[in-house]
Amino acid sequence: MPFSDGESFVLPVLSTRAPVRVHPDLPTLEHLSAQWARRFLAPAFKDAGDLDAYIRQQSGLWGCYIAPTVDVETAALIVEWTYVLFLVDDALITSDTAGATAAPAALSVRGSHPFPAGGRLEESFGDLWDRTRRSLNPVLFNRLQQAMQLYLDNAGSENGVRALCRVPPPAELLRRRMRTLAIEFYLVLIEAGLGLCLSAASLADVARATEYALEHIALTNDLFSFRKERYEHDDLNLIAAYHHHHGWSLQRTVNHLCAAIDHAEHQLLATCDDLLNTCDRAAVGAYLDALCHLVGGNQHWNYIAARYHGEHHRWNGVRSGTITLYRDRTVFAATGPALPPINEVTL
Repeated sequence: MPFSDGESFVLPVLSTRAPVRVHPDLPTLEHLSAQWARRFLAPAFKDAGDLDAYIRQQSGLWGCYIAPTVDVETAALIVEWTYVLFLVDDALITSDTAGATAAPAALSVRGSHPFPAGGRLEESFGDLWDRTRRSLNPVLFNRLQQAMQLYLDNAGSENGVRALCRVPPPAELLRRRMRTLAIEFYLVLIEAGLGLCLSAASLADVARATEYALEHIALTNDLFSFRKERYEHDDLNLIAAYHHHHGWSLQRTVNHLCAAIDHAEHQLLATCDDLLNTCDRAAVGAYLDALCHLVGGNQHWNYIAARYHGEHHRWNGVRSGTITLYRDRTVFAATGPALPPINEVTL
């Protein structure tokens, strides 16, 4: 879509009914994950300076917001997996050293040796995979393997679309985005970190709530990651898709996505309420609480993420106002006219 450096839009107030918490051991996890990253991720970077710049973004600490109630061992796994999988995500759209070496290391998770030898992230994948396997019971680990394979298969399919320079229609792209963010993989880890192992019947019960959570996260991600992806010339973003297929302006699309995000949150919370009134399984209630923490924490992290808003980004607490996008940063300013309610949510 046509886009100029310094372009702005007015960000409406997003609903924050989903709870926002942070893991109480965040300072410890921050320290330990930085040590882990320096030990295992160095081969994926040109030099120590590039690795330190990646660590300073603290992207892995997303895990402290989306899983605030899991045990600290599982929280460390979530944070460290996030550091690695963000490199894999970046590999799909960039050609830098970290990206170019991440993708080949994650070709398959089938079999006893899930990641092929020779990749620069081989050691990090091996460490995480072995620790994860030891931490999960066999049922959960089997589901985790399936979730990882689903993520990699869908990410590969999306990359095929990207290689063809095709921008899918918004509804199709949303369905793709819901499966290329690895959320189902993290949900298995969260289950394990809460001491849960949902039965097939319970998973069926919570499926609709899970889908609303995936939708909320995909919508929120595409809204806040637009600056990063646009400057990387990646058009597999819902903002670009609405412009490409419907000619919508940046502001109209932002209004629309914000309405859709609020609608997804409303549907998630309503579905959770219905399930809690009709289901007497304690495990289901604990899972639904975790799902709401996941959604609320992810939305909050999207405001504070240096990954999306520039290496030196320090969020100033502005949730609504004028957002200006530059090549190296996002600027949040508490200015701009009040916006009328937005009711359009159809994708």
